[in-house]
Parts: sequence; C-alpha cells; structure tokens
Amino acid sequence: MKKALQNKSPGFRLTLVTMLLSIVTICVYIAIYSSTNYMSWGAVGVMIAGLVLTCVLILTRQYRFAPTALLVGDYMGFLFFAHAIYFYISSVITGIQFSGFPLSFYVNIMFFSLTIALCIACVFLRQTPAAETSSKGGK
Repeated sequence: MKKALQNKSPGFRLTLVTMLLSIVTICVYIAIYSSTNYMSWGAVGVMIAGLVLTCVLILTRQYRFAPTALLVGDYMGFLFFAHAIYFYISSVITGIQFSGFPLSFYVNIMFFSLTIALCIACVFLRQTPAAETSSKGGK
C-alpha cells in the first residue's frame, strides 16, 4: 500500500483520509442517533452514496472530481441531519427544554464539521502529481 501511495499528491492522500473520516462520521451518527426520533437515514444514505461515488471516481482515475463528490455527499448528509434535529435544537434554544445539548450532540457536530472542512480543503488541493498533469498538457 505504501508503494501505491508513493507517487500520489498530498491532496489525494488527504482525500483518502477524509474518506476514512467520513466513514467514522457515519458510524458515530448511527451510534448516537439510530434509536432516537432525530435519526435521518437519508443523511446516512447520501453520505454513503458520496463515498461510493468517490471510490468509483478514484478507481476510474478521475481524481480531480473525487473530493467534490465526497463534499456533496457529506454536505447533503449534514443538511439532512440538520433537518431531522432542528425541532430539538429550536426547543433547547427557546427554552422549552432546559436540559441543554448533550455531549453526544457536540461530538456529532464536530465530526460533521471536520469532515466538511477537510472536504472543502481537498477540493482546492491538487489531486494528481504535478508531473502527471504536465505530461498530459492540462491542469
């Protein structure tokens, strides 16, 4: 595996790390919210679809578009999550429920935020080595 990643760019490696973090985010989200009314299986579905599309793009050597597919899947997953939990958030903020936000809520938000931030960084980083792109005559 080290040999396979030896000639890849740092942006590509960060994309792989972000894919792993996305898998961890999905697992954390399922572990925290699967038995509650605030679970959105649509969020899990679009995040998995984004991961699968990213894998397909990497396997077909379309490295340039892989982080964008991952970003779209993770961001849409976050939006589905926000839609599923907005009633809870609004009830805590308005004071209807005085318990406040549990630690699990902050952990989940942290994973989503970190995954999306890394996805955005990956979109702007070079996904192929400079020598490979210059030999093809394109960017």
